[in-house]
Amino acid sequence: MKIILIYPPFCSPSTMPHSISYLKSFISQSFNLKIKCLDLNAKFNKKRFKEFYSQKCSPEIFTEFDKVSRPIYSKNNKLIYQNNNPELFKEMLSLIKKESPDLVAFSLVYNSQCFYAQALIQELKKLNIPTLIGGPAVNHHLYEMSTFLVDEHQFADYIEKNYNLKRSVPKEVIPDFSDFDKKDYLTEEIVIPLRTSHSCYYKQCAFCTHHQSQNYREIPLEQIKKTIIKSGYKNVFFFDDMISKKRLLELATVLKPLKVKWWCQLRPSKELLGSFKTLYDSGLRSVSWGVESGNQRVLDLMCKGTNITDISKVLKESHESGIKNLVFIIIGFPTETKEELFDSIKFVENNSKYIDLISTSRFGLQRGSKVFMYPEKYGITEIKENSRTILEGQITYKVKSGMTPEDVKKFHHRYLRSFVKINKITKVYNYFKEQTLFL
Repeated sequence: MKIILIYPPFCSPSTMPHSISYLKSFISQSFNLKIKCLDLNAKFNKKRFKEFYSQKCSPEIFTEFDKVSRPIYSKNNKLIYQNNNPELFKEMLSLIKKESPDLVAFSLVYNSQCFYAQALIQELKKLNIPTLIGGPAVNHHLYEMSTFLVDEHQFADYIEKNYNLKRSVPKEVIPDFSDFDKKDYLTEEIVIPLRTSHSCYYKQCAFCTHHQSQNYREIPLEQIKKTIIKSGYKNVFFFDDMISKKRLLELATVLKPLKVKWWCQLRPSKELLGSFKTLYDSGLRSVSWGVESGNQRVLDLMCKGTNITDISKVLKESHESGIKNLVFIIIGFPTETKEELFDSIKFVENNSKYIDLISTSRFGLQRGSKVFMYPEKYGITEIKENSRTILEGQITYKVKSGMTPEDVKKFHHRYLRSFVKINKITKVYNYFKEQTLFL
């Protein structure tokens, strides 16, 4: 039996995918069968935008790639929506067919991957090749086309039940990046994605939909060490939503002898003060901070557990340790006023010396978040969902107080320059965050 694991177009082609690398290792240890990873996202981008891969990566190259690729992605998604084949469809399909798979499994991490995945699944169905789907971006439209599995354990259960294969218990799951061609990636050096835990140790943010129902489990430090050594690469980005100070310092002890550079996402809480020199010495070079707002009332409503004064101290100490600070700001959290938006602008201006890049986004109501489940607490009324053909429905709402969604859109556009002028590195690195390791 042979299984092919697919990471479909479209998303940034700058890193190897973790999801199918991890899945390959888990299933390989569970059964005696052939299994291979295919990063069709990287293959598509390398073939469609080959002119960018022949040049040395730079801010200008990333900016131009982003400018050129976005309309192409949009055009192809529209083709699929109209039941036409997207670009390079025969080539991508041939890469799958060449492997003569008995089973094809798709990992969907981003909504933008749903379009091309749908086209491939429809064609594989015509060829009588069974498919599976999994990942955070899978929606009910795809449920109807393929078998959805929640995680690697359900995947193993499926194989055991449907193919009558004897199953073993994996001893140590080391993500396997060996199937990927490093020339397929738009990056100065290969950066591998890793996680230090499953779920989130905090799980309080009112807007988050990622981990509420999952138990927090830390991945053994020795396993992380072995993964880095086995990969042969020296750049890592940890994609956990948050990492505690205790865990960060444990990681620092393991990573320092490996002489790697690494990136992570953190909550700017005061517990981190006093740790940044140690973290920098271990290779930490860039952090994406969930600042979210410069107004304390809004932060408290978000359940961020952070304090404006402490956030400033964290950014200052991180910057002075040599770490690049990338800051996330959410505009228009329910009940936020225009004056409170100005507090966020004032905050980033007051701390501009310590900020390298700001990423702003407008608040979007997500099914499963605390805001969605308890709308009255956040002054939300008249929640509606408009269905879409391929993606999940788009949720709209009204508010009792503060800026309306229409106001948020208007003010975000009007005051965006107030945030952007803070940037010391080009805004394209909001989409290539791991590349800040090389700046």
